[in-house]
Amino acid sequence: MENSAVNNNSPQGAPATKRRRVALACDSCRTRKSRCDGIRPKCSLCNDLGFDCVYTPPTTSTNVIVQKDYIHGLEGRVKILEDSLSTVKNDLNGLASHVRGLGSQSRTNEEAPRPETMPGLAGTDDSVDAMGTISFAKEEDSGFFGPSSNIVFIRHLCRAIARVKDLRGEMPSPLGDKGLYEGGFVNASRPPTPATQQTSRATSSDRTNIFALPHQSETWELIQRYFADTGLLFPYIYPPTFLDTYNQMIRDNSTKVRRTWLGLLNMVLAMATITTVPGDTQASARIKESDIFYQRALNLCGNEILRGTSVEYVQYLLLMGQYLQSTQKSVQAWTVHGLAAKAALQLGLHSREASKAFDALERETRKRTWYGCVILDRTLSMTFGRPSVIPDNYVRLELPANHGNLDTSAIMDNETTDLSVSFFNSTITLYKQMWNILELLYGQNLGCDTPLTVSEAVSHVFTMEQNLFSWEKTLPEMLRPTSSARLKEAAHNDPKSNLEFFSWKFRVILTLRYLNVRILLHRPILVKFIDTCGSSDRDTDELKLLQQIGMNSMQICTNCAMELIDLVHTFMSDSGWQRNLQGAWWFTLYYTFNASLVILGTLWACRDESVVGSSTSTLVSNAKIYPYHAISALLKMGTGNRMIDRCRIYLERFNCALNPPGHLKQANQPTDTDGTTPGASRATDVPIASEFDFSPLGMEFGEFMMDGDLLTLLNRPGLLTTDTSFLHR
Repeated sequence: MENSAVNNNSPQGAPATKRRRVALACDSCRTRKSRCDGIRPKCSLCNDLGFDCVYTPPTTSTNVIVQKDYIHGLEGRVKILEDSLSTVKNDLNGLASHVRGLGSQSRTNEEAPRPETMPGLAGTDDSVDAMGTISFAKEEDSGFFGPSSNIVFIRHLCRAIARVKDLRGEMPSPLGDKGLYEGGFVNASRPPTPATQQTSRATSSDRTNIFALPHQSETWELIQRYFADTGLLFPYIYPPTFLDTYNQMIRDNSTKVRRTWLGLLNMVLAMATITTVPGDTQASARIKESDIFYQRALNLCGNEILRGTSVEYVQYLLLMGQYLQSTQKSVQAWTVHGLAAKAALQLGLHSREASKAFDALERETRKRTWYGCVILDRTLSMTFGRPSVIPDNYVRLELPANHGNLDTSAIMDNETTDLSVSFFNSTITLYKQMWNILELLYGQNLGCDTPLTVSEAVSHVFTMEQNLFSWEKTLPEMLRPTSSARLKEAAHNDPKSNLEFFSWKFRVILTLRYLNVRILLHRPILVKFIDTCGSSDRDTDELKLLQQIGMNSMQICTNCAMELIDLVHTFMSDSGWQRNLQGAWWFTLYYTFNASLVILGTLWACRDESVVGSSTSTLVSNAKIYPYHAISALLKMGTGNRMIDRCRIYLERFNCALNPPGHLKQANQPTDTDGTTPGASRATDVPIASEFDFSPLGMEFGEFMMDGDLLTLLNRPGLLTTDTSFLHR
């Protein structure tokens, strides 16, 4: 026996050693039937043999004896885990306290701070010195405005007015010798931003709940209004897809909607609110309400605004660029449009090859979004006088098309939707002609070309007139340009269908755009007449050529301006369905203001018979009433809108300078149907000039005016009280 052998080998007289029994042998020892010493985590045999040592207690075991060192090991590991967990918990509690101290709230029921990704869109930062003291420096905006902008045209006119007085020796020109005024930098300084304004702005931002939406019925009404107005004029958002996402958001209680889509929704709501035709709601209330949607959209997507990684995001930026033109931050539209154009190029919206990977609906959406960028690019290039962001040779895609599988009946009947695409295409082709005009007559607003001679300018004007005539002939019957006379004839015949009403709406808007492009085409000839007035160094050969072949161009330019103002005055004076024919009011404002400046320029040029000759009496007689018509139309456009009021007051000042108060009765000034003088302030709530600080004008009106030279002239006593007998001819 084994025990006997062990006992026999023991020294004589030594106590017998009793074998220690282990409570549980490891699996390897049990399998080999070897004696296991039970050492953990690895017994001696398994350690010597290099086996894995695993102790598996039997299922029937109820009381297993475990060594103390093993228990101590487990306790140490648990202690380490508890210490680590406690440290993490303390860090989380500290972080939560810090976040609560900063005023961060949850998404569902609290506010979110305004992101400062684009400080130009959501406020400005003030410098802080090393002592933590805020130092408010003088704020200054600056920008280049080229030949096609109103600012440069106003400068030509101001220079001519000042030169006449300078030659008479009445006073030196306040403008000095500034060359040909074909563009340049304009600086508009503002006083330092008060600390109270900074605090107020932050408080207002904190109260903004970026995830809030109006009641479902109100939201649905605004969505319908958008797709029945802006969505038809710029049809790059497909209504059924947009509504599917909206309905899904309602079903899921806003838990699964994309932030970019929610930002796009808020821009849709902002556009629907700001484009509302003036009625019972004051303009200030509409502007304030639309700004809430704009701020929410900006806060929702502000951190991603520089990425532009989806077509949805390009559409969001496009709507933001259009919206900013209606605000006192219209210059920011240029910045946002640049982001939209670059995002479109990044996504390959301009490329036919890049769109092959998508289905038919997505390809059409990408194409329309690209052309939305092109149209906005041409518009801003014209109004600001800056080179286009998208060159014409980048625009190679075929025009948008109507597809039978694009059903829009949930918002608008398919016939009207098809007509809106034709209208969209007509605008695209018209603005291609505008690109050519900017190229030939304005040097793409680069400010690098020498001024054209009279013969060169007239030659380009003649060529482009032929191109515009060809463009007009290609229009479908329902989109042909109309006139104020036809509009007056149709005033008492209500449209019998949506298609008939929108046909009138598209025709009116397209006519305004067409007339504005023709004014842009012929304006360089008018500028040459204005620059020659009072000039002491006239080129006699150029002057003869200008008189021979330039008079017709100046007449066309003036006639287009008069017809444009007539058209605006007609539908703005109507109290019925024609009042809804205009598009976005700020485009109507720009067209009217631009046309008024052209007429005032013509009236000034016609003062000098040595330049224009003696055969302009009919032109002057017809044109002199139109500044009053324009001012009257702006009064009807709505009150409480600072941009409209300021443009109106600007025209009133200029018009009164050319038409002194004592001259009003002699000039047979017309009256409106209500017996009042057009342009006269008839409501007590209409702001007067003294309520506005025109010095400096500021950058926010860059599309319309931003030049202090004219106001310097207007504010100097006696400067414009010159002989106005030419107005009686």
